Amino acid sequence: MTTATDEDTPAVAARRATVAQLRKAGRSLRDIADEVGVSKDTVRRDLEALSRDTATPVDQDRRAPVAPNTPDVADPAATPVSRLADLSRDTPAPAATPAVPCLTVPLDQALIADLATLTRNGVSPEAAIRRALALVASTYRQAWDAGLYPRTVDPVINRHQYAPYEEPRSLVQEALRET
Repeated sequence: MTTATDEDTPAVAARRATVAQLRKAGRSLRDIADEVGVSKDTVRRDLEALSRDTATPVDQDRRAPVAPNTPDVADPAATPVSRLADLSRDTPAPAATPAVPCLTVPLDQALIADLATLTRNGVSPEAAIRRALALVASTYRQAWDAGLYPRTVDPVINRHQYAPYEEPRSLVQEALRET
């Protein structure tokens, strides 16, 4: 049995770093265990400890995305639970709304943090995503149209330019300023 002090030793930390590196390289748990000199269960526990301790698990690219427990952005509107209880196979379906293409993106911690930043001023997540996507797409089109990049290559954006902030003026302030 391991104790809290056993898990905090430099040897364990070094072993876990090696385990993470080998797993990221695509090695199986059994291969890692043989190379490191521990049991397969120890390798599994090391990977579990690493995934608990890091925002992105070491094998994230091979795992199905998992929704976070507490998103920092508002959840989209959903059918209320009381309404779900009223629906059954015998209930006629509600009137169909026109199909609208939708985009589904797995939310990892980095995306949640970025979306929280974009919605901090009160804009909806949908509006924030639309604005960010439009800005990047416009920048790509400008680079391609100017011939800076071939259309098959993503342009590299390495600078930002901000418009100076101007305090919004009321109609009264505008009227006083004109007199």
